[in-house]
Parts: sequence; C-alpha cells; structure tokens
Amino acid sequence: MSSSPLPPAGADGWISLFNGRDLSGWYTMLQKSGRGVAEQRQIVAIEDGMLHILGNELTAEPAEAGYIATNPEFENVHIRVEYKWGVNRFPPRTLTKRDNGLLYGLVGTDKVWPTMVECQIEEGDVGDYFLVGGIRGVQDRHDNGLFGEGLTANGWTGAARPHSDGNASPEPVGGRKIKDGNFEKLNDWNVVEIIWQGDRSAHIVNGRTVNTVSMLQQPDPANPGKFIPLTRGKIAIEIEFAEIWYRRIEVRSLA
Repeated sequence: MSSSPLPPAGADGWISLFNGRDLSGWYTMLQKSGRGVAEQRQIVAIEDGMLHILGNELTAEPAEAGYIATNPEFENVHIRVEYKWGVNRFPPRTLTKRDNGLLYGLVGTDKVWPTMVECQIEEGDVGDYFLVGGIRGVQDRHDNGLFGEGLTANGWTGAARPHSDGNASPEPVGGRKIKDGNFEKLNDWNVVEIIWQGDRSAHIVNGRTVNTVSMLQQPDPANPGKFIPLTRGKIAIEIEFAEIWYRRIEVRSLA
C-alpha cells in the first residue's frame, strides 16, 4: 500500500496517518514559499490532538494556497477524514465560500497545484471531483442519485456500471464532476470518505455516496501525449484560504 513504513492497523483494519502530536509522515507545500514553511508560520499546526489549518493570525495580507501531503504513496485504499470548519477566512477570499479539499493520487512534481484528484470540501460542494494537472476520467451514471449501487466499504463488486452518456466506450475528460446531493453540516463535524480501487473512486459524505468516477488516468511521464491509469499516489489536505480542523485522517487497505 505504501513505499515507507506506516503505523500498524487497528483491529478494524484502519491505519491512522495523523498521530495528533506532530507532522510525522507529512510535509507542507505553499505556492510561493515552497516546502516546510507552513508549519513555521503556524499556517499548519497541531492543537488539542487535531490538525489545525489556517489557525494563524488573520491579517490583511493575502494568504498562500498550498497543501500538506503524505510522504508515502497509496493504492487500493479506503480513505476517511473528519473535519469541521473554523471561523477565519483569509484574503483574497474573505467573502467567498469556505474552501478546502481532500487530495489523492498526487503524483509528480510538488507545486500548487500538482497532478492529482481532489474530493472537494467546500461549502455546498462537498464531494465534487476536480481532476487537476492533466488527470482525466469518466463520471459514472447516476440515476436519481444512485451512485452507490454495487459499492461496499470494501470496494465494488461486479462489473462497472454504465457511464453517464450511455456510450460503451466513453472518452475520459478532465475538469470538474459535480456531486449529486448535499449532505455536509456547516457547523459540526463531517466525515468524508474516498474508496479508491484501481482506476475508479467514489466520494462519500456523511455516509452518502455522492459521486463516482471510472477510468481515472494520468499523463504518462514516459510518453508525452499518452495516458496511463491513475492507481497510486500520495494523499494530501489543501490549505486554501479558510480555517479548518481535522481530527481524523486514516486509511484502510482494500487489497
């Protein structure tokens, strides 16, 4: 599942990626300042056993976007995080929706933004896909919100479902894939899960499957203009202009 040692799994199979004490196993990246600066400025901090993003002093100066990412890469995993919004919103987004994101399949060069899949965590949009840096895929068909058919906590059983356009051979594309349903809580803790199995993934918000994408692909670094399946990469949490707390970040193997 990963390229470096991880804490042992609990009896339920879950592995905590965040120890509640420090950023062991993680590194930070900011758009202009680069790696290792966010924690020095308290943009990312550990408080009361939780990960606190943008808990630093609110000023009129524009904030830097970025992320905090795992050192290891993962594949065939069930990812689970628990988050709650803070109060502060930083320039230049003081009058916009609070915005964050759970990133996975992060590959290649660290930059803002890298090649990755984003499970959007934004007021009113939790569960949207953003396919970034050349990533592409096909949003699965969702008849009346039934994204979760055939999906279990251990992944999918049986063959893939038809795609949204009814085409047996759909062409993967990048961009945004909008979720179906709105199940997040604005003033309480939320659980967001990702089931990432092979080149397919699902976004689950407070127990409801709101989005799935198949045929996830990344640009082939060895063959420009070609694509290969996206089945492995780092996990990350965005730093994007809004204060937010995470009290659980964990994975469970689907292999």
